[in-house]
Amino acid sequence: MPNNTPKVHVIGAGVIGLTTAVVLLAKGYDVTLLAKHFPGDRSGDYTSPWAGARWKTVAPNNDLRLQRYDTETFKVFWKLAKYCPAEAGMMVVPSFDYYTNPTAEQRDPWWKNVVPGFHIMPKKDLPPHVQVGYSYTTVTIQPERYLRWLLMQFVALGGKHQRMAVADIADAMGDEQNPVDIVVNCTGMHAASLGGVKDKHMRAVRGQNVVVRASHVRKTMSMSSDAYTYVIPRSDGTVVLGTTKESHGTCPDPDPVLAKDIMDRACKCCPDLTNGKGIDRLDVVAHIVGFRPAREGGPRVETQVRGRSLFGSSTKKYAPLAHNYGHDGSGFQSSWGSAKHLVGLIQEGYKSLQIRNSRIQGFISRL
Repeated sequence: MPNNTPKVHVIGAGVIGLTTAVVLLAKGYDVTLLAKHFPGDRSGDYTSPWAGARWKTVAPNNDLRLQRYDTETFKVFWKLAKYCPAEAGMMVVPSFDYYTNPTAEQRDPWWKNVVPGFHIMPKKDLPPHVQVGYSYTTVTIQPERYLRWLLMQFVALGGKHQRMAVADIADAMGDEQNPVDIVVNCTGMHAASLGGVKDKHMRAVRGQNVVVRASHVRKTMSMSSDAYTYVIPRSDGTVVLGTTKESHGTCPDPDPVLAKDIMDRACKCCPDLTNGKGIDRLDVVAHIVGFRPAREGGPRVETQVRGRSLFGSSTKKYAPLAHNYGHDGSGFQSSWGSAKHLVGLIQEGYKSLQIRNSRIQGFISRL
C-alpha cells in the first residue's frame, strides 16, 4: 500500500527549525531536517548556540501574535524545567528587571500574569537611578545542551537529518523519484540570501557576550538604561554576561573594549558575581559573538504555495512552502508558540492543496 504520510523537508537546525520539526513529527508528518549546521557545531553563522538564553518576552503590549508565541513557549519551558531539567538544560530562577527610563509598556507589562510571582518592587528596594523594577520567576536555558536534547527528541520520534547547505528552496523540494509534499524554511539570517526567498527585510544584529564561571549566582538580572545589560545563570555553573546590539556589526571576533564594558556593567548590575570585588575577580570562560536574525515587521510565520512541474510537463503540482524565521533575539522564547502556530497553518493549507492537486490530476487523466 502507498505511504500517504506527507513528506516534509525542514531547512535549518537552529532552535526554531528543531522545534518546528519536532512539532511536525508529533502531528504525524514524515520529517527530514536539512541543515549546514547541527547541535554541537560552533560557527558564527549558526546563531542558536550563542544565545543567552532565558524566557524574557519582548513582545509588545499590542502584538497578540507574539504574545501568544511567548506565552505558549513559557508553558512548555516550565514543564521541561519540572520534568527533565538536567537533560534539557533548564533551570528555574528568580528574575529581577530594572529600568532607568521606563516606557508605559514597561511600567505595565502584558505578561505579568504569565509568569509566577510577578511583583512590582517598591521604590526603596530599587538600585540608584532605577525608576521601575519587578521580580518574578522564570526559566534559563543552557543553549547547547537544549539544542542537543531537541535533536534527540527529533530522532526518537523517527525524524531523519541530512547535513547539506541549501542554496535555493528548489533544492529542498525533491524530484519526480522522491517528491516532497511540504518545505519549511527555518533558515534564520540565511533567509536573506536563500534562493526563492531572499528576504530583503532581514538584517543581522551583532551581539557580544562574556561567559564566566560563577556557580553561586542563581538569579537572572537585567538593567535597561543607556545600554542593555543582563546576567543569566546556567545549570552548568556558568553565567552569561551581556550584551551588545549592533545593527551594522559584522565582525565575528570579540572586541576587548566591548568585553570590558560588558563585564563592568554586569558587575554593577549584579555585584554578587564577584562579591563586590570588581571585574578583575571574574573567572572568564569565553568571549562569544553571535548574529541575531532580526526582521523588519517581525518574524515571518506563514505558508504560501509553490508550484513544481509535474512529470516534466508544463502542468504544475502545487505544494505548501512554509516559513518560520526572523525572530531576532527571541528565538528560544518564541520557539514552541511559533512552531505550533505554523504547523496549524500547514495542516490547513495542505488539506486545501490536496483537493486542488487532485482536481488537476483528474483533469490530466481525462485528456
